[in-house]
Amino acid sequence: MQKTAEFKIRVPEIDRWEDTPVYTSKALSGTPEEIAVEAEEIAEGIAFSKHSEVRWNYEGQSQGHYQDEIFPDEELIVREERILLLPAPEEVEVVVQ
Repeated sequence: MQKTAEFKIRVPEIDRWEDTPVYTSKALSGTPEEIAVEAEEIAEGIAFSKHSEVRWNYEGQSQGHYQDEIFPDEELIVREERILLLPAPEEVEVVVQ
């Protein structure tokens, strides 16, 4: 089986997903379950790299599947609109006085 999945990135200026342009599309093949898993993985990668919610659907179908923005497991510190990725400490020392 082969299906084409379309991926859209959330655009704040556009209220409806139907009006959002397709960011990319990809022809996928396999069982329906394999195709859905691969489409989800692609959506996760786009959400992570673009720091945005992603919607995907099969070409010609209106049923959408959503992937929220993904952040790494590492601690984030925001300063001057820059994101610094710092490793999370393995142990935390608590001092009580």
